[in-house]
Amino acid sequence: MRHLLTIALLTATLGSAAQDWGLSWIACPAAGQHGQAWFRRSFTLAEPPRAARITIASSGLFELFVNGYNVTTDVLTPGSTLPSDTVRLSTYDVARFLRAGTNVVAVWYSPLRPSRKQLALCLFAEGNGCGATSITTDADWLCRPANALTHPPASPPAPLHLQQATTTLTETIDANLFIPSWNLPSTPLIGWLNAEQQRGLPPSPIAAMRIPCEARRISHIHSPALPAASDDTLVCHLVRPHEGWVRLTLRGMHRGDTLRVNSLTYICSGRTDEQACLHFTTEEFSAIVVTGPEGFSRENVMSVEAIEIERHTRRSPLR
Repeated sequence: MRHLLTIALLTATLGSAAQDWGLSWIACPAAGQHGQAWFRRSFTLAEPPRAARITIASSGLFELFVNGYNVTTDVLTPGSTLPSDTVRLSTYDVARFLRAGTNVVAVWYSPLRPSRKQLALCLFAEGNGCGATSITTDADWLCRPANALTHPPASPPAPLHLQQATTTLTETIDANLFIPSWNLPSTPLIGWLNAEQQRGLPPSPIAAMRIPCEARRISHIHSPALPAASDDTLVCHLVRPHEGWVRLTLRGMHRGDTLRVNSLTYICSGRTDEQACLHFTTEEFSAIVVTGPEGFSRENVMSVEAIEIERHTRRSPLR
């Protein structure tokens, strides 16, 4: 509890000028500077907690999970897609996601820029007469590379027919490397490594996420019609520009087939109705261009969706 109170006092007193004193940072070296990473930590509670909060800071974007439940209700948390030296600090109420027995806190992290400060987190849970539990990020956390890379601007270069889509960052996603249970207590831990605890790094400015705060959310989902493929390429021009994601539902693809969906590079798993979509990056696009391997056709696309993401002011507390 003292650790959380110290962070709260520092951020409330110093605001955006605060330094990251007291935060314990970890990183996943195996993921590389552009690789997304999964972090997880198991712990045991004697009973469901009366109250529990997680305070989390990251140099990139993240999704926070407790026992498989996505605690981050907005997208692109903490709300910015631009690299910045300022770390944003968020606190979530997570008591209802915890239970007696084994619990798992997990984070899917995406870099905005190369950094050895990837994740700092503190969980504090109070029981009903059974004391308190406090967990911070340290070398006991496990990590492994996720199934995606976040590329910096102009890497990889966009083909000529994609120059209508603009983005600061983009992604390569390999569906074959995804582990469905990576954030659950039941997942096998073969291949997971201990996180690297970061020491002696210079501090960074911290900005506490207060209510109201800026966030990003899905505002509309449109389903434009795709024409027949021509030379393994499908092109759909939209009525107006969008900012957000393109999501394809695919069928009849083979394992290892590579698609280009605007700025996304997607490697297929071959599963029925798999979906190709950006995860931690957005793009501005006025057309949807899908390029596939030899033999790719309109029949492989079950549905196409243009997902608009908007900035909004969150006025309610984080869950």
